[in-house]
Amino acid sequence: MALVAYRVGAEWLRLSRHENETSASETPSPAQYGLLVRLLGTSSLRSVAEGIVYTAQSRNRTRLPRMLRYSILLAVAVWVLARLVGLTDVWLHGTSYSVRSNVTEWTEPSPSDSTMWGVAFNDSICEDMRRKYPNTAAEASSDWPCQIPFESFINYEDWGHARAFDTLIGSTNASFLVGMVEGDTAFAFPGPNFSQMEIKNFVIPTFATRASCDSVNDRCRNSVGIPDCSSANYPGLPYFPNGNSSSDSLPNRILGLVEDDENWIVGRTLGSNESFGLPRNPANMFFQLRWEKLEQGLASGVDTDNGAEDGLAIDQGSQPTLYAGCNLTFFDAFVEWNSTMQNWSLLNKTDPDPERMAALWLPLVWQYATEQLAANLMYTARKDPKEVVMRTLGQDLAKLTLASAAGFYKPGNAYDVTVTEKIMVSVYPAEPILVLLLLLCAYALLASAIFISAYQAPDEMILVPVDDHGQGEEMETSTLTLAQRWLTNPLPLVGYSFSREDGQDGMRSAAYSPMNAAYDGDERHTRLTIGLDGDRFGVSPWGQK
Repeated sequence: MALVAYRVGAEWLRLSRHENETSASETPSPAQYGLLVRLLGTSSLRSVAEGIVYTAQSRNRTRLPRMLRYSILLAVAVWVLARLVGLTDVWLHGTSYSVRSNVTEWTEPSPSDSTMWGVAFNDSICEDMRRKYPNTAAEASSDWPCQIPFESFINYEDWGHARAFDTLIGSTNASFLVGMVEGDTAFAFPGPNFSQMEIKNFVIPTFATRASCDSVNDRCRNSVGIPDCSSANYPGLPYFPNGNSSSDSLPNRILGLVEDDENWIVGRTLGSNESFGLPRNPANMFFQLRWEKLEQGLASGVDTDNGAEDGLAIDQGSQPTLYAGCNLTFFDAFVEWNSTMQNWSLLNKTDPDPERMAALWLPLVWQYATEQLAANLMYTARKDPKEVVMRTLGQDLAKLTLASAAGFYKPGNAYDVTVTEKIMVSVYPAEPILVLLLLLCAYALLASAIFISAYQAPDEMILVPVDDHGQGEEMETSTLTLAQRWLTNPLPLVGYSFSREDGQDGMRSAAYSPMNAAYDGDERHTRLTIGLDGDRFGVSPWGQK
C-alpha cells in the first residue's frame, strides 16, 4: 500500500494546484485524510474495516473523493488476496504428507577392490595348471591351455570344486552366484559378501547363457526294449558305458557335440582327449536322465500322473527316463543392478570368445552338474506337461552351466557406480498448488500495476538552500515523496502540528529522512503532554496546559 500512496499523493498534489469547486470535492476531508493514513500506512484489518464502514455510511457524510474509494478498494483487494494466500498455504500443508524417496548420487571412480564387482575370466588359471601338472602339458593343445585332457585336476583344486560347489548350492559365502534375467537368460554376478548391493547401483560385465530344449522320447525307436535315438539325429543316445547296452546300466549323462561328427561327442568318457575342440555357439547338448521309482511312506511305486501321460516328456515305467536335446547359447553380457528395485536388468550381449566358451562348458560335460540337474527335474518331469518340463530344463541348464564353471571366474571392474540413499520428501496435492499459483500471479499482477502507476506519477523536486541543510541532510526530496510520507507516516503531521519556531521548521518539513520531520531535544519545552486540555483531549507542548 506504500506504492498506492505515491499514486494518491500525486493525485492530491494535482488537485491542490487548482483550487476550484471540482478539485475541492475530490480532495479529502480531515476525517478522510485520517482514514487514508490508516489504510495506506498499515492496511490492518481494523483500518480496512473502518474504511468499509465509513463508505457504507457515506450517505450521511461528505462526498467520498475518488482517491479514498481507490485506496479502500485496493486495500480490500490486497487484504483479501493476502488472506486467501494464507488460507491456501494452510490447505496445502494440511493435505501434504511425507513419503520415503530414493536419491541417486554418482560416486567417484576408484581403483580399489570395492568396485571389483564384475565377472571376468581368470586366464592365469589354465597356465598355472599346466605348470602344476606337467605330465598333461604334452598332450594339451597349445592353443587352448584350459582343455587339458586329464580333467580330473579340477577335482583337486579349490578353485575348481569348492567355488563351483558354493555357487551350485547358492551359498551366501560364494564368490559368485547365478541369476536370471528376461525369464530365460542366466548370468553370473558377485556374491553378497563381495559387493555392496544394498545402496549401490552399478553395471558389470559378466557371462550369460540361454538354452532351449526339446524332448525326443517320442522320436526314439525302441529296438528289443532299448530306445534308439539315431532317427531323431541324436545317435549318441542312449549312452551305455563300457559297451553294456543293458537298460539297467543307463547312467545320467550330459553330452555335447563338438562337431557334426557322431564320433566326437563330449562327455561319454572322462579323462580322454574328447574335450579337445571348440563347440559351436549355440552348443548342441544331449541329455539322458533316469530316476528310480519313488517310495513315499507306505505308498511304494509312486510314478507319473496317469491323467497326463500323453503330455509328459519322459518314458513311463519302473524307471522314468528323459531323452532331450538343447541348444545352449553363450554370451558376453553387461547387466545392471538397481538397488531401489532390488533387481537385475540385461543391457546388452555379444558373442563370446570361442576358446573361452570352450573352457566354460567343460565342467558341464565333465558331469559336474548332472546329478543336480536330475534332482531339480525329479518331480516336475513326472507331473508337468512336456512344455513346462522343457522350459524348466532350459532354465536349469543355463544356470548350472555358469554355476559349475564358477572356478574360472575372477572379479572384474564395475561401471557407472552410484549410491541410492533413502530420504523423506513431502508430497503436495496438485489442487492447492494450482490455486496458490493463481493467487500469487494475481497478487503479482496487482503489485505490478500499482508499481507502474506509481512510477508514472508526475513529480517535482524541492530544493533546500545550502545554509538550511540540516546535519547529515545532503540529498534533496520531492513533493511526491513528501506527499507519500504524509499519507503513510504520522511524523510529518506531528512535526507540522508542533513547530519549533527556530527557523528550521521549513527544512524539517522537507527533510529527506522521515525521522527528521519533527524536532527533538532534551529541554523541557521540547516535551509533550497528553490528556485533557480544557474541553479537549489531546497532546500539547509541555507547560501550555
